[in-house]
Amino acid sequence: MNANSRIRAVAKFFFEGDRKFFVKGVTYGPFKPDADGSYLGRPDQVDVDLALMREVGLNLMRIYHAPPRWFLDRCASAGMRVIVTLPWAKHIEFLRDRKARRQIAESVRVAVNAYAGHPAIFGYLVGNEISSTMVRWLGVRRVAEFIEGLIRIGRAIDSNTLFSYATYPPTEYLLPQNVDFCCFNVYLHDQRDFEHYLLRLQNLTGERPLILGEFGIDTIRHSQEEQAEMLSWHVDSVVKCGLAGTIFFTWTDEWFTGGQDISDWAFGIVTRQRAPKKSFYTLKGRLGQENSALPHRPLPRAPFVSVIVCSYNGGRTLATCLDSLGKLNYPDYEIILVDDGSTDDTRDIAEQFPHVRYIYQENHGLSHARNTGAAAAKGEVFAYTDSDCMADVDWLYYLIGTLLSGDYAGVGGPNVTPPAQNWIQACVAAAPGGPSHVLLTDIIAEHVPGCNMAFYRWAFENIGGFDAEYHKAGDDVDFCWRLQQAGCVIAFSATAIVWHHRRFTLRAFLKQQDGYGEAESLLRFKHLIFFGPTGTAKWRGQIYGTPRFSWFINRPVIYHGIFGEGFFQSIYPTPQSEVAAYLSSIEWFALTIFLFGLGIFLPALRIVPYLMCGGTLCVALSYMVRAAIEPKFDTVHARLLVMFLALVQPLVRGWSRYFTWLHFKRTPRSVIRAHEYLPTDGNVTGSLSRQIFWSEEGRDRHYLLGAIFQLLEEEGWRYSTDTGWNEWDIQIYGNFWWSIALQTVTEYHGSGKCLTRVRLRSRLVTTTVILNLVVLALLVYRQLNISHVDLWFIIPYLLFVIFLATRARALKSRVAELVDLAARRAGLERIVRRDKKAKLESTPEVQVPMDVIDFVSSGRP
Repeated sequence: MNANSRIRAVAKFFFEGDRKFFVKGVTYGPFKPDADGSYLGRPDQVDVDLALMREVGLNLMRIYHAPPRWFLDRCASAGMRVIVTLPWAKHIEFLRDRKARRQIAESVRVAVNAYAGHPAIFGYLVGNEISSTMVRWLGVRRVAEFIEGLIRIGRAIDSNTLFSYATYPPTEYLLPQNVDFCCFNVYLHDQRDFEHYLLRLQNLTGERPLILGEFGIDTIRHSQEEQAEMLSWHVDSVVKCGLAGTIFFTWTDEWFTGGQDISDWAFGIVTRQRAPKKSFYTLKGRLGQENSALPHRPLPRAPFVSVIVCSYNGGRTLATCLDSLGKLNYPDYEIILVDDGSTDDTRDIAEQFPHVRYIYQENHGLSHARNTGAAAAKGEVFAYTDSDCMADVDWLYYLIGTLLSGDYAGVGGPNVTPPAQNWIQACVAAAPGGPSHVLLTDIIAEHVPGCNMAFYRWAFENIGGFDAEYHKAGDDVDFCWRLQQAGCVIAFSATAIVWHHRRFTLRAFLKQQDGYGEAESLLRFKHLIFFGPTGTAKWRGQIYGTPRFSWFINRPVIYHGIFGEGFFQSIYPTPQSEVAAYLSSIEWFALTIFLFGLGIFLPALRIVPYLMCGGTLCVALSYMVRAAIEPKFDTVHARLLVMFLALVQPLVRGWSRYFTWLHFKRTPRSVIRAHEYLPTDGNVTGSLSRQIFWSEEGRDRHYLLGAIFQLLEEEGWRYSTDTGWNEWDIQIYGNFWWSIALQTVTEYHGSGKCLTRVRLRSRLVTTTVILNLVVLALLVYRQLNISHVDLWFIIPYLLFVIFLATRARALKSRVAELVDLAARRAGLERIVRRDKKAKLESTPEVQVPMDVIDFVSSGRP
């Protein structure tokens, strides 16, 4: 062990060099102090204990007092790392007294300075379990900021070591933001509850390693067999939940605290006389001797996995992606690379990896490429990642382990930003708008990112794979929503990590946001209920991995328990702020510009747009202040760039969303102007808003809707289908001004006799409403400032209203023709009056495919 073998925290894991380091630790002491004030015992006893610890497989020791130098030297010689818990008076009102604060800071400074550079030092805990009532009394934010200040003091002295704070369930909300790893002391003796709590902590701690600082069981009140069994499943649960390690409490039953020996507790793995307990031998068989090797619990089974990578001109990062996939710690998988018509060196790079199956296709888009990979796959499970990602070596182990742990159809994990190559990329990684996961619970996901997801083959095939309409993005969102609408559940694994490069340039970032806006617009066609009036997605779950607007509002809610003494005092992050979303939206920006213009005529309104701009600026400033920029790139101009990106990103995304929405929301004019071919004797008159059809062969509304869908597709109409939340069956988008909501119902009269009613309703497009409101506002303003009625302004608007009415009637008439032809194809007769039916002998019946009828009957979008 030397100074060059320092441990690094990388995302959710520790690394020693290029190999993972799994913390297998134990607490040590404190013992009765000697003449020199050392709480760590005699050197000869330490040597005996270190030898026994290494025999068990332990690689780290946590101590609660600053150690003498000889202690660290012996630990280094034995290959044992040390976490030093720096003690200070946390039981008093330490923030009120400036002298107390200075003494605490000085004690941290002295301790870190004394051991700076020592190879045995793993890291420091600058505090341990401040009582929940004291934190509540002093204020959570003030205490967290004080701890962050202590970490800054220590890091300024020794920047190559790790710093954290040891918290516990009563203060789970005390999470300093500048820690290198997160440490929780947790004593839960029910395995199921323990695992659920660990998964919660994994999500609370974000992209940092999580270790347990203390876990143990007393062998006075419990037997040694119970202790051995509990520590055994504890190791299993820690690995299963993806923690970076654990520390057992404690090494020996010998324990001195509060000025006295403790004799009525016996948490040790060995006795006071260092005689091994049964748990000693259990851990010896579970932990292993290699620091980098996780004590993996064997998976219940290892299904064959097809790892599918889709790439379009991704040569810049493809080699590292394929190289990482070739090193996965999983027994049975294949790698498939789908080249979506790349024009760079993708093929040449693929040839360097003979174990990768290379498939080339013309450029058809991301969804088509993913379907191509699935069609060629042999696996029971399809795992997807992107060419700009690098998979962690245990990616499939955690992904499949989670998938097998419940009745899940799919699973996903986080995508973590690798170290940036320049300050621009660091700012892009810190800006809002990046890909992230959305969780309904700590285990269940509403959405997992397309670069880190896996699904059973049967689930993929049941919903028909990815929708090839999505060329750039949005396919993963659509797939997850359709899977859940089919009754399936998607799991989430916080430690199934892929490293996902963010865009390297500002132009690439803005192009990505443009693509996301287009995808949101396309998604709105199929999943209208999941979107708000402005076209932004309305997630049911919690969005993770994104910066927060947190000034004055939207702060997390903390449950302290009665009188602040709850055993598990939970923090509940609030959803993404809707206020912040509106203040930074393109709609808010457009309204601000409009009011600037209106202020020219109404001086009293001139202050309003300035206040609106101030609100938008506050949101951008919040992102700038809260952004987590890599320390080496964290400069003033970097934070200013993040503020600029926070302003621009929603505008670019919103503009693309509206442009795509308006483009795809309009059916081509040539389609609307064309007319259906109906026989002369079939041209019937009647209401355009209501149509009635009759069948004596059991042909109900599902046959009619199936035929309507066929015609809409054949003729090139734009439409949305009911997702189960709407009062209409189909919304047909017509011209720039109107759409048609189509609704059906069938009356069943026995013996196969069905009467189906169709209702057509004209609906104004949002842009039509906005335009009319603007014009009406100008008309009202004009009339209020003149003494007579100005017909020169009113008459053009009335002509415009008449124009809108004629366009609405023309569109409804055209849709009525389409419905009439669809009914004839489905074998239904139109009823004009109660005593008269339309003839249809001259129009041959077209058989509607059963898959279309089943599609409509199932209620799927």
